Amino acid sequence: MVLGRKTVKVLIEQAPGGRVELRLPRWADFEDWAELRRRNKDFLSPWEPEWSDAHLTRNSFKVRLASYNRMAEQGTGFPFHIFAGADLRLVGACNITQVQKAPALSAHLGYWIGEEYARQGFARAAVRAALKFCYDDMGLHRVVAAVQASNDPSINLLAALGFVHEGTARSYLKIAGRWQDHEIFSRLSSD
Repeated sequence: MVLGRKTVKVLIEQAPGGRVELRLPRWADFEDWAELRRRNKDFLSPWEPEWSDAHLTRNSFKVRLASYNRMAEQGTGFPFHIFAGADLRLVGACNITQVQKAPALSAHLGYWIGEEYARQGFARAAVRAALKFCYDDMGLHRVVAAVQASNDPSINLLAALGFVHEGTARSYLKIAGRWQDHEIFSRLSSD
């Protein structure tokens, strides 16, 4: 199935903390996104590659949006922003990347949630919505996620959603200036 930016709908799930919506980023998201990333730099830095303050500029966001639009138009990736709660505020992101067409029919999944929104079910609801999109809308067979062994909240979330541990990817990503091993988890459409 070929999906482009214009055909991707808003993905909706419920969480204990309220309604969760995933949608592709827009220029209007810049201020909220930059502020959320700025507030959560220390919270997120143990889990993701380093980024400088230039990452949070309007120009950088504009370049990122163009890249996101190309990915969505080509069907190779769908970087969603996560909005949650009664006021549908921006709380994080859930990215479907490295989409492989037949015969693999697979994709990689990554996500982050701001510290003030953690432990409210938003990440779990976002991943559930992303999985439905991968299997039902894109017709994928396999979704893979990579997590550092010390990231117990993410490991527990993936396990609760039926992901199976497949092994360790040595020196998978460079985080905090060091190559970090990551545990690889997958979930199949048949799981």
